[in-house]
Amino acid sequence: MKRSQRNNTVRSPKAIDRSTNVKAAKFPVLSAKTENQKFFAESLSNDAIVVGAGYAGTGKSILACYHAAHKLFHGKIKKIVLLRAYQPLAGRTIGFTPGEAIDKLLPHYQQMIDYLEDFLGKQQVQIHIKSGAIEVCSLETIRGRSWEDVVVIVDESQNLYVEEVQALTTRVGNNCQLIVIGDDSGVQTDITDKKNGLSYLLGIVEKYNIPDVGITYFDIEDILRSGVTKSFVLAYDQELQDSKRKNK
Repeated sequence: MKRSQRNNTVRSPKAIDRSTNVKAAKFPVLSAKTENQKFFAESLSNDAIVVGAGYAGTGKSILACYHAAHKLFHGKIKKIVLLRAYQPLAGRTIGFTPGEAIDKLLPHYQQMIDYLEDFLGKQQVQIHIKSGAIEVCSLETIRGRSWEDVVVIVDESQNLYVEEVQALTTRVGNNCQLIVIGDDSGVQTDITDKKNGLSYLLGIVEKYNIPDVGITYFDIEDILRSGVTKSFVLAYDQELQDSKRKNK
């Protein structure tokens, strides 16, 4: 089911409800609080490719990680694959870091790892990483792969290149779900010289009406992280719009 229209209904943000029902499922309960979060959760339950696009702090990552952890916990998939379009922030980088590939990648993926630890437990996540049931994957290794019995989460997708999106969307095999999340507002996008991968993906799905793809657009009313985060997002968004008007 594709949801391609932005929801402009004004809603009052509330904290995400996280509680544990030990007797029933022995797994945490995460409840969607806004209409767009509910649309996103429904898409996660139904669509082969799920796209969540919108502002920071709207719950895209935590809902995606909860969904993947729940499926792994109940044996509905064999593994979770984590991917992230990591870019040096504003051109800054600490440079070369020692260690194996996993040691270099983990700092970029820590937020998703933290969420998985919230739902599965820290020790269990570490066991899953060592066994390969949770795979921290680099983008340059995806070409030629075929994913089956997995949930693949791609974070910061606004910093993907078009060629990377093309590779990702053609890796989906049997019982594979691809979740692509990112902030398409423009403030968090590091790719400025050409079209970013998230915008490209949204355009392709719309143009060709591709089935089994669910798109949820998150707007400012969905920001739940904190009041100050919402205030800064509003300010940065206004600055971006003012800059675009001046450059016309």
